Amino acid sequence: MNFTVPIIIIVFCVVFKSIVNRKPKSDPDAEFLERERRANLTPRKDISGLPYIKVPVNDLPLDIPTDKEETRERQDIIRSMEDRKILNLTGMTNTELKLEYGAPNINSLTVADGNYTRLVQTIAYLAADYMESGNVNEAKQLLEYGISIGTDSKKNYLMLASIYKDEGNSDKIHDLIGSAQNIDSLLKESIISSLEAML
Repeated sequence: MNFTVPIIIIVFCVVFKSIVNRKPKSDPDAEFLERERRANLTPRKDISGLPYIKVPVNDLPLDIPTDKEETRERQDIIRSMEDRKILNLTGMTNTELKLEYGAPNINSLTVADGNYTRLVQTIAYLAADYMESGNVNEAKQLLEYGISIGTDSKKNYLMLASIYKDEGNSDKIHDLIGSAQNIDSLLKESIISSLEAML
């Protein structure tokens, strides 16, 4: 019995099906440009109801006496944030921001996000200054505030974990891991891994 013809037919069907089902290769650049084009056409949306961060300057330890100019500058930076618009937009690209909130709002959103980045970085550095000068409780207060506003500063997490450990409150490191699991940041896994290593 000659099986050549059925085999040829089967091979032909398989090849034909693969050709029909083959999807054209997507062009990442073209997709990005199309997405950016749509983002730039997105109309302005109301951003007044976004979760702006209000810095409670009167409740934060910003009056610790110091001879260090850098420390005083950091205290002043945090005080200056009291009346600024601050938003935690970590993890969102400009294109995503325009698609979500409208292209005309991009400058305001970028400024608010920049204020957030500056705030959380300054909190971590000021806390480090306080740690160095022996003001551990004040450092802890600042660091806990940083966590409460969703910081992705690894320095913030590790310093606070170190304070908890020194106090004999290692259980609180589990809370920090839980907080880190909720952030949208490229540093997320690195922070969690470092915290777990401290347990």
